[in-house]
Amino acid sequence: MSLPSPLVETPSAPTPPVGSDAPQKTAARDKLPVHEKALYGLGNQSMGMVNQIIEYQVQQVLVYGLGMSPVWKGIMIMIFRIWDAFTDPVMGWISDNTRSRYGRRRPYMFFGTLAMAALLPFVWRFNESWDMLYIAVWFTLFGMIVSTATTVFNIPYQTLKMEMTPDYNERTNLNMWVMVIGSLFGILISPWVWKMTQNPFFTGQAIGEAPNTLLGIRNLSYWFAGLAILFGLIPTFVCKERYYAKASTQKKEPLVRSLKLTFKNKPFLMMLGIIMAGNLEGLVMGMGGYISLYYVFGGDKIFAATFGGVTGMIGGGIGLVCAPAIGWLAMKKGKERALLVITAIHVLMAFSILFLYNPAYPWLAAVPMILNGAMVGAFWVVVPAMKADIVDDDELTNGERREGSFESVFSWLLRFTGTVFAGISGFVVVYLGFNIDLGADQADGVFSRMIWAMALVPTALGALQFRIIMKWPLTAARMTEIRAQLEARRGTINMQKGA
Repeated sequence: MSLPSPLVETPSAPTPPVGSDAPQKTAARDKLPVHEKALYGLGNQSMGMVNQIIEYQVQQVLVYGLGMSPVWKGIMIMIFRIWDAFTDPVMGWISDNTRSRYGRRRPYMFFGTLAMAALLPFVWRFNESWDMLYIAVWFTLFGMIVSTATTVFNIPYQTLKMEMTPDYNERTNLNMWVMVIGSLFGILISPWVWKMTQNPFFTGQAIGEAPNTLLGIRNLSYWFAGLAILFGLIPTFVCKERYYAKASTQKKEPLVRSLKLTFKNKPFLMMLGIIMAGNLEGLVMGMGGYISLYYVFGGDKIFAATFGGVTGMIGGGIGLVCAPAIGWLAMKKGKERALLVITAIHVLMAFSILFLYNPAYPWLAAVPMILNGAMVGAFWVVVPAMKADIVDDDELTNGERREGSFESVFSWLLRFTGTVFAGISGFVVVYLGFNIDLGADQADGVFSRMIWAMALVPTALGALQFRIIMKWPLTAARMTEIRAQLEARRGTINMQKGA
């Protein structure tokens, strides 16, 4: 019988009973301080600031503002994700195998935060009079550089979440706090970025002059870079790496072997299937911006920007309610059951597009947009907590903590498939007959075909996700059993200590 590691405590309280269908109540020793959960959530907003300035504004600045083809836009973003295919797994492996007095995650979070903030403004410093090919090359090169910096921050940051608590429910509670903080960002800042890029305060133009969105995004990038530093450094210094004592005693693992073990984990493969099905929606959901602007709003960009701000604020408000509600459901009935509810509501939202995208009643288009935002937020309350359970399952099988390997593969697949499918959507839009040069005056049937695609594809993919979730093996009862076996092998995790 193996002895518990001397670097972690042996059980000081009785292990929760195994075999119960419902999640067990969180023991006081397993709870995270509220301030730590809330401040950890700020790190997501550091990444959010960078993504808002680059990937989320490409369509508004380059396509709507400069007339770039949707196909070119898709190709540029796909190149970023192909680059991530190399950097994400390597960063996860480096982080897992780091041994320092400051831990495996936080040193990279520190330097990654500073790097991505310092590099962010350079992405938009091209000359708008250049040929579109040169603009695309500049944007792509600097986008790849910034993407590398965000990987240095994001992989360790997301990995840190999986080692903050060993408790099944507290993992959900932590992600609930992350989404609550994210919803505040969604109310106050995110929906208004496009609108801010047209404001004279950021463009530097005279009031009444036609707004230059490129000038606005350049100046706004400096503000967002500053906020990214603030939001990234706070969790770096506040949060603890509670599994570091356990991890620091294990052998360093070759990259190839680590990846092989990761892909042998059945629950992880199921999770990747859920993500793949969700990201496939990007083939058609990327059409939403074109349909809204040119069909529902008749090409009115000012109204579209205002509409995006209002619906984003409302969606963020609903997200503030949905995150605790879904978190409560997951903690009472199990994470997989909460995910089933989210999937069902998402399918209903997609199907409602058939009836609510109507030029006669443009504000009805807000309903599916708001519901989609709320359900995406709820999804990210549950899924990261399930990832932490997967790591425990892997530790029971292989004896090592490999959070970085799982997070790097997950993060890369999430971003790569999402971006590739969104990029291919540019070709799908053109295939369905859409011509950016025609604006609101598209040929008959084009908008109708796009709307049907947006409604039916997510419905079919939601059914596939539903089927996978129904077979999820890491239930609350199973996770109670796994934790009992792990603690019998290596002792409990000391919640008061960390690197």
